[in-house]
Amino acid sequence: MQSDVTVTSPCNNHCIINATNNYCDGCFRTIEEIVHWSVYSDEEKKQVLQKVERRKVSLTKENKN
Repeated sequence: MQSDVTVTSPCNNHCIINATNNYCDGCFRTIEEIVHWSVYSDEEKKQVLQKVERRKVSLTKENKN
């Protein structure tokens, strides 16, 4: 059974690629992940979202130090 629910993009319209880490400052995706989002399967999108969460945690910890 296929769900009609799609995986939502993490984009929050704060699109600036950080030159230090190459992640978008708004959504924490790479430019490749942003460009390919529309063709990724739902499973691939979920994998990207997992990476995004890890990046957020990692970068938040770095910024606190």
